[in-house]
Amino acid sequence: MTWKTCLILICTGLLITASGCSKHSSPPALVVEIPSGFSGSFLLEMGVKEAPALEMQGDTYVVAVPKSGKVTTSTLLTNARPTFKNSSDGGVWGYSHSVFTTGDGIPTGGKIEFFVGTRKEYDAEESKKNHSGGASIPLEPITAGG
Repeated sequence: MTWKTCLILICTGLLITASGCSKHSSPPALVVEIPSGFSGSFLLEMGVKEAPALEMQGDTYVVAVPKSGKVTTSTLLTNARPTFKNSSDGGVWGYSHSVFTTGDGIPTGGKIEFFVGTRKEYDAEESKKNHSGGASIPLEPITAGG
């Protein structure tokens, strides 16, 4: 094998490796379906081994908010920002997405939380949390899609 052939093979290998490393996949899509009449806090606990995976429709994860306001799943979404399909009368307030990691940064679990209702109901709920030691950052409502 000549030095030119070796150089071409090495350069080709480096280009393939570099192009593979430079591809950034977009975060998965998540649709949260809020049923008519739902009001209150929602909690999605993620990365729970015994729990079922989230439903997928094509390349989109779909979560239907139950009456209890709580969903537990084995699926772990580390950077998804949801689209809300809101059939309720209230707005979506106080959205937060937390990911729990090991000391070396490996994701192990997480949660998505928000409140559905009026601003007055959201403020009252946050006031309850603050009295019990929780933190509050008031946010503007998230507009519903679809």
